Amino acid sequence: MNIVGDLTDKIVAFPEVPDFNTDDCIDWAIEMISLGYENPSVLILSALTRPTNYFETIEYLQAALKELKLTPKTGIDGIRSYGRYILKSIANGINVKENLSSVYKYCQSKNYEKDIYDFYLLYWAWGDLDYRMTHQEYWPEADANNIENIVIKRAKKWLIETENM
Repeated sequence: MNIVGDLTDKIVAFPEVPDFNTDDCIDWAIEMISLGYENPSVLILSALTRPTNYFETIEYLQAALKELKLTPKTGIDGIRSYGRYILKSIANGINVKENLSSVYKYCQSKNYEKDIYDFYLLYWAWGDLDYRMTHQEYWPEADANNIENIVIKRAKKWLIETENM
């Protein structure tokens, strides 16, 4: 079963997300219901109140994933799944700098995972350009006028490259 929802990539990667916010499970469950999935655990998740209790929510989340025949993603699969969640927003031009910061922090938390390391470099390139406005050494062709477009293009390319992985 291929379940597509905006939050699914983030939710299935929960084992790989430091400080996973279980409140997001409520939004995901509501999204799943709107897509027609009304499994018992999904319904329970959608009815939880914020702030959620981590342990209770994870228990219902695991049950919901099992009911939907989804497997939590770990390792590189989890990193790519969570990366996909953030990079979709960047590729769509949504809060590019803020989302790039999220990928940068995530890359750090994952011991500078090479699969998302380009975004770590792009974060530093943009930071140098914000500070100096003329020069940075992290991404050769980037300058203050094109850094945002480079980040968006790289996100789109990454999404295509990792689509079937």
